[in-house]
Amino acid sequence: MKQLPGLDFVQPRWKFTTLTMALMAAAGLMLALAVEGISQIDQTRTEIETIEHRIEQRKRANEREAQRHKRMSPQERHIEKVLKEQGMNATGSGISVIDRIEHAWTPEIALQSIVVERAGRHVRIEGGAAKLEHIYTFIDRLREQPGSRDVGLLQHHLKVEGGRTIRFFTLSVENP
Repeated sequence: MKQLPGLDFVQPRWKFTTLTMALMAAAGLMLALAVEGISQIDQTRTEIETIEHRIEQRKRANEREAQRHKRMSPQERHIEKVLKEQGMNATGSGISVIDRIEHAWTPEIALQSIVVERAGRHVRIEGGAAKLEHIYTFIDRLREQPGSRDVGLLQHHLKVEGGRTIRFFTLSVENP
């Protein structure tokens, strides 16, 4: 028998059509998306476990701190309170009275020294100004600050330096 070129009556077992290729590509894409979703879920679970572990540690630390605080004597509590008052906050200098002085200060006042005593409860300020009005304005601004109980002008005197008259002063600030 003679074979005719181009005629083949036997169908091949695997015939890849365009539709078959598209379906296989879609199935591969779905498989990749499923694997990625599973890996994201695993990552999220790991992060949740880490966060829960940190929360547990913080709870235990807070419980230990509460137990330690209960066992403290009154003197130790007082010392801790004083140390906490001296601690730094995020926006200030760390000592509340210095922050109050900073808010009351104006460029007309030259501060020479600030002495903080008794854990920030007593402050002595020495400085100078061109006019007596500037000193009294500074005192008024200190008195307006919340927590400044007693602000007093201890002394002031005049001094001529370089042809300029400078008024030197010493203030006392008491805080609760």
